[in-house]
Amino acid sequence: MTETGQSSYFASSGDPVLDRRYGWAEAALKEGDAQAAVEILDQTLAQAYHFTAAWHLYGLAQEALGHKEEAATAWRQCLDLDPNDHFGARLDLARIGAMAAEQATSENFSGALFDAYADRFDSHLTETLQYSAPALLKAALARCCSNASRPFRFETVYDLGCGTGLMGEAIRAETGFLAGCDLSPRMVERARAKTQADGAPLYDKLAVAGLTSFLTSRPDHSADLVIAADVFVYLGELGPSFAQSARVLTPGGLLAFTVQTHAGEGVVVGEDRRFAHAEGWLRQRLKKTKLSPLLLEPASTRQDRGAPVPGLLVVAEKR
Repeated sequence: MTETGQSSYFASSGDPVLDRRYGWAEAALKEGDAQAAVEILDQTLAQAYHFTAAWHLYGLAQEALGHKEEAATAWRQCLDLDPNDHFGARLDLARIGAMAAEQATSENFSGALFDAYADRFDSHLTETLQYSAPALLKAALARCCSNASRPFRFETVYDLGCGTGLMGEAIRAETGFLAGCDLSPRMVERARAKTQADGAPLYDKLAVAGLTSFLTSRPDHSADLVIAADVFVYLGELGPSFAQSARVLTPGGLLAFTVQTHAGEGVVVGEDRRFAHAEGWLRQRLKKTKLSPLLLEPASTRQDRGAPVPGLLVVAEKR
């Protein structure tokens, strides 16, 4: 999935004529005529300076023309009009190097995006993108438990960014109490509708919440496993999530997750508007929170345009 869709928030100028012009500009950009899009939007924004969607599209058109400074100015205007960033302007600014990636997380954009995606989420991931994070994480956890001669069983599990419950389905048999959270209410609805073979709910607890705020609400030493399947790709700075995971884990508890990665240093936002974390950066952040990697290896969890997306599979233990 490529996160380029726009939110329905602030998507109208309030004037049908100007909204039609926006539609023409959007069509022109899709057809490869970025200059025409800019010219239409110049006229539109002159009459509707508050039109947030038009500012976001204006930035995309300016970027297509190679005008990064103009694009950055447009996306900053987006943020001035919509500080809660329903259009993902922070991601675009980070993508072109105009904002530090660690500061670019846009939870409102992610939540609205996945609300729109919920109905086709499972089939698109598993069939089109060949999504494999749940299976990879389960196999990695089984290996780590075997190497430590400990049972492959976790009495309390927190599934961060649970989506429609694909990770929950994979790990349920090895779980006593399974709680999940997700920013998208519609994703949580889909997860809540899933059941086990005996008809019991798949999840014992579900919450509509960001993963760090969900962890903050959990008691100290309350989980044996915290798991995040293909979720940290929507967060730039992972330090708070690691710190809260370490706090809620029992001694010897595990944090298991997947990320996208890149060959450079630090954190970047790719063309797919997802975060990629370098291996060295991850090791540094884990060390700060006293989480010790038991396994950290290359693994691709999905395809993008037919090619594997570079990633890392991580299992860390609370010491």
